[in-house]
Amino acid sequence: MSYNFFMASATHIEPQDEEGLYPIRHVCAETGINDVTLRAWERRYGLIRPMRTPKGHRLYSVGDIARIKRIMELLEQGIPVSQVHRVLDDEPASRPEPSETGKAPENTTRPRRRSSARPGIAPHTMDPLAEALYASVTDLDVGELDRAYTRQVMRHGWDGVHESAFLEVYRRLREESRHDAEGEVRLAIFAAWATAAFADQLRTATRACDDPAYPCLVLGGGHQQVGGMLLQLACARRGLKTLPLFDATSPEGLETLMRRLNAPALIIHGSSQVMRSPELPRVEAILKQAGPPCYLAGSAALELSKCEHGREIEVLPGPPLEAAARLSRHLPQ
Repeated sequence: MSYNFFMASATHIEPQDEEGLYPIRHVCAETGINDVTLRAWERRYGLIRPMRTPKGHRLYSVGDIARIKRIMELLEQGIPVSQVHRVLDDEPASRPEPSETGKAPENTTRPRRRSSARPGIAPHTMDPLAEALYASVTDLDVGELDRAYTRQVMRHGWDGVHESAFLEVYRRLREESRHDAEGEVRLAIFAAWATAAFADQLRTATRACDDPAYPCLVLGGGHQQVGGMLLQLACARRGLKTLPLFDATSPEGLETLMRRLNAPALIIHGSSQVMRSPELPRVEAILKQAGPPCYLAGSAALELSKCEHGREIEVLPGPPLEAAARLSRHLPQ
């Protein structure tokens, strides 16, 4: 793919004022690929080489966008992202020009499937970061999973791994666990590794946080704790100290704890399964009791907010990192 490097080096170019070049937000909206994936395709695999403005903003041409859509098609066909570059290199650089009759030469190009317009990552396509983590889980090798995770965090940063890739692997493993025994095993191993890894990171990150500590009730067992642990770790990395609780204590016991901690708020994280759990009555009793505000997180947050409550309730965004960002803005540190 050729680029006008003179144009790219011009000092006056801005993302919005050069016709035929588009900023990353436009490309994400048109293709349905998120910006984290686009940057990974560029940095790690060299699949795209957008131009840059003097301020460092990426600019994508029409050809870049067509290439991105072709990459999506290849990934949908099951080609590993690490092999996509080889396939693209073997393909014609462009479609043949029409003949004098106005018709394209026959049998010179193979038909292409229409790319998906659905938001998010294309169907059956994983974020490259997620793909690397997922591959290490399939071998049921905790050591390799730990090494793969460490490599990804070193290359792409903690937020870069956890804002989408980690959660994508978790969602995929949950879905697979519903269909076969091996899927159940993969999810169990991944969840055990993740909760242990997050617990270690949380202990370290919490030492740098000041009081007060906010009790965080994480409902559910096994893999249902992963989201709650990730939320608390993201809070600690923003300087917000939490106290993990994994049992739904009585309202009186929780009130005593919050008084001793002088905690100005409570956090409750629960998956949708909590609505069918034996823990639900205690949670409902906690919400019904008057007291400091309660922030609800996880997939059960919206349903829990409909329960009768005697305290102020706020529903946090679903993604743990977004929920942690909201908490860090609202709660004193």
